[in-house]
Amino acid sequence: MPALYAGKRVGKPLMNGHTYNALFNGKLVWPLDKDTVVSIEITDDKGKPLPKSLPVSGTLKLGAKATYADGHVGDLLTTKDVTFTSRDTSTATVSGNTLTCRHGGTIMVTATINGFTSAAASIASAYAPESIKVTDDSGQPVDAVTLRVGESMNLKVTILPDAASQEFTASAASPDIAVVGDAKPTGITVTPESLTLRVGETASLDVGVLPAYAPQEYTASIKDVGIASVRQQ
Repeated sequence: MPALYAGKRVGKPLMNGHTYNALFNGKLVWPLDKDTVVSIEITDDKGKPLPKSLPVSGTLKLGAKATYADGHVGDLLTTKDVTFTSRDTSTATVSGNTLTCRHGGTIMVTATINGFTSAAASIASAYAPESIKVTDDSGQPVDAVTLRVGESMNLKVTILPDAASQEFTASAASPDIAVVGDAKPTGITVTPESLTLRVGETASLDVGVLPAYAPQEYTASIKDVGIASVRQQ
């Protein structure tokens, strides 16, 4: 901690060409370089880099290493002599060195050692699913479906909020009446629609299966293999 007088930083006293220090409450007023933190790296409690993201309600044990003014790096600290803080407690909280996700977003956590506070480290926090939206091909909400024997209907399922994982398992309440499977293709788009090539020339085509949420697997072929050939990538 620097010594201040009238709000201004005061350097060590100089007498007869020598600088002197002083003690206050048992601590040096002007810390030595070996005790002066200049940067802090936040890691996990094993000293490994922080993960880029955490799952819903996930937890993480934190650690930190300080670099000092004389160039040496201190030991890995986890609970003693270090304080971890979450800048947004609505997204994540910290107890000791345990970080706990509370809500989706970006977690910002800092570490403080010897009065020096690090820059905030960021970790993405996954969003918890809050609701499910079901729509038809036109985007209209669907609450119930009425079909005749042999008929089918494509439904699009969206997990809200949109930032939440979109993984889900669909099932029919009465599988003896109806079954649920992958969306059935209703069409194919090819861009460009036509090509004119000279001998030896090649071109790429973008193929899309409709609707966009249907399986995008297809097999490409040429009607006259004596004129051209096709290769899928």
